[in-house]
Amino acid sequence: MAANGAVVIKKIKKGGGHGHHGGAWKVAYADFVTAM
Repeated sequence: MAANGAVVIKKIKKGGGHGHHGGAWKVAYADFVTAM
């Protein structure tokens, strides 16, 4: 499970240059973690 989280974070950092998109992934990630 931890490995999956690391992969998600790496993908976010790749496209993280667009600061105004910074909020949505946190919601999706929280939903993903909650589902586990």
